[in-house]
Amino acid sequence: MRAHELLEKSRGRHIIVSTAKGIPFASTGDMNQLGTALGVLILSVTFLQQGCLAGAWIAAVGSDSMRASDVKFQAFEESWVSTEQSAAVTASSALTSIALMPVDGDDAMGARLTKLLTRETALRVVTPTGRPHPLRVAPPGRERAVWARELSRDLAVDAVLYGYVVGATPLASSEWGWKTDEQRRLFLYMIDSDGQLLWKDELPFLIVTGAKPPLEDSVQRSFTRHFMDHVRELRLDDAGYLPSKSF
Repeated sequence: MRAHELLEKSRGRHIIVSTAKGIPFASTGDMNQLGTALGVLILSVTFLQQGCLAGAWIAAVGSDSMRASDVKFQAFEESWVSTEQSAAVTASSALTSIALMPVDGDDAMGARLTKLLTRETALRVVTPTGRPHPLRVAPPGRERAVWARELSRDLAVDAVLYGYVVGATPLASSEWGWKTDEQRRLFLYMIDSDGQLLWKDELPFLIVTGAKPPLEDSVQRSFTRHFMDHVRELRLDDAGYLPSKSF
């Protein structure tokens, strides 16, 4: 049987129908709509794939951060500031130089203190090496005053700042067993060249140890902000003990 074609209108469109097979063939307008639909489908699949990749990236970053180490600083405790003005402050309105001794028990904390004092204060910071550290178990009296006077004279500074860190037994954290927490405490003492105790403080902090080392720049920023807020709260800058660069 010879096939012939009929042209009919359906819903405002021309459709060519083969009477031999009874199968409608789409016109040019239908092909355009089909192409548009396929394009939308391809774009949707592409966005979905990108969304999956983004989700996987976020999950990887989250997992990585959960394994990273950190240092969390807590509120200062047992803060004390002398009510008697230092002779060095009386002479020049503020201390101009300080000897920062190595922090016994935590070299990293000593490095953070050095950066903080150098960047945030107007003090000339001297970091002596090879000198014996003061006996931290010695009573806070004549022995400590004598040591500070001698060190101030030898290094030609107005005061000495020394500290030490004590810690506790590490405790397992609850973060999937990926980290351990260790509570530590920094003790700080500032003594002027006459042997007078000007300021003492205690800073508790938490060492969070994970599979990766901490981001030291981030830890330094956190420590600096926390420390300098406390300096302003105690008015150590106004007292001339830790004068700011704008002093």
